[in-house]
Amino acid sequence: MNAVLSTAQEDRLWSELTRFVRDGALIPITGSELLEIPSAAGGSKNFYTLVAEELAQRLEVDPPQHTGERALNEVACSYLAKPRSRAEELYPQVKEIVEQLEQSVSIPKALDDLAALPVKLFVTTTFDNLLVRAIEQRHPAWAGRIRQIEYSPVRKGDLDSTRLSDGPPVVFHLFGRATSMPEYAVTEEDVLEFMHALQSQEGRPENLFRLLQQKNLLIVGCGFVDWLARFFIRLGVSTRLSAANGKTDWFIERAASTSEFVAFLDHFSRSTKHFSMGPVEFVARFAEKLPRDLALTPTPRAPAARRDPARDILEGALFLSYASEDRTIAERIQRALGKDIDCWFDQQQLIGGDDWESKIIRNVNACSLFVLILSRHTLAQQDRFFRHEWDEAFKRSIRFPANARFLIPVAIDDIQPNDPALPLKLVQTNWERLPGGEVTPAFLEVVTAAFQQAQLRARSSMT
Repeated sequence: MNAVLSTAQEDRLWSELTRFVRDGALIPITGSELLEIPSAAGGSKNFYTLVAEELAQRLEVDPPQHTGERALNEVACSYLAKPRSRAEELYPQVKEIVEQLEQSVSIPKALDDLAALPVKLFVTTTFDNLLVRAIEQRHPAWAGRIRQIEYSPVRKGDLDSTRLSDGPPVVFHLFGRATSMPEYAVTEEDVLEFMHALQSQEGRPENLFRLLQQKNLLIVGCGFVDWLARFFIRLGVSTRLSAANGKTDWFIERAASTSEFVAFLDHFSRSTKHFSMGPVEFVARFAEKLPRDLALTPTPRAPAARRDPARDILEGALFLSYASEDRTIAERIQRALGKDIDCWFDQQQLIGGDDWESKIIRNVNACSLFVLILSRHTLAQQDRFFRHEWDEAFKRSIRFPANARFLIPVAIDDIQPNDPALPLKLVQTNWERLPGGEVTPAFLEVVTAAFQQAQLRARSSMT
């Protein structure tokens, strides 16, 4: 079958695509070309074009002539051509711009349509949180419960296993997620490094790749150019493209829609089907074709289950994270703060047999502030429970604007921020100091102000 489909072939394959969704055999891989943001003047503009234009202003370089991710690469290259510019200065700027834009733009319709698919895993090549927002908007009961995994040549994130649980889907950021560190792809060189790491023996996310090779893939709007498109298609099979069988992948990419690329698919990857339409149009058509009984309809937030105060945080409370040796001080801080602030810490700490990961995610995502009690006990080399709490808090902190205080490290002894046993995130965060855990009026003032700001953010997000 020719890789470019006729109208009759399209009709037949819409039914095939729907069947794979119904059977749980499809994994969507989404990209930046789906992020079309409606403008007040009519029409739309790509989210990454908006990021690039703002970045150009901040870096005082010419506005981009390209659109989407190519615009972002263009601005980065213009900046790096300036004397004394440094590549690592780009990433905090991009992170801040993305966070600000995410708060002001509406969810792209294509993402909202894809969020209706009853799939357990989404893979995205973008570093923003718009797909997660789309899923949460359609399913309020899943707010704060969607797990995001980010891969980078340094972090090498992977799925825990090839078995995905029911409930909220997993969103896997294949080219990283926006942070202040250069651990996500902004430039074309970044993409090259990510692809190199993904194909290396030591850097491969084995569980993710195993699933991609087992399932049928819907690769839509990733903006891949010819060479990158071929590499990416090859990642989805365990053998040579010409020898692959037993699965069907759909490839909807405007940038790769050249006669040479189509001929390549026709000769060497007949199981990869290429739709001759734009990604946004494709998703709109797919949403129309999807049977009503298959599309997930918006679900209201589930009523709260009975809460165990020893294990479950009160929504919007302050979370105290501590090493077990410092429990007495955690209790002292809780008593001092508890007069004016809902303050919670895990009084039992989870034990074997508990569903500890989901409980940590739920509690961290429900809190409004996360206070880390730091001491020499938190430098221990063993696997410690509090580090799992830290990890989830660090992930959540990425979703806040740069000027929003969510993490508050509190040193209770002579521990120093530059200690090599501490994660880099803590080195970059302002610390408070309470020698011996004795709470001071100045500390109460700082925490109370941060807590009030967090409450205001929460209320504004609901309006």
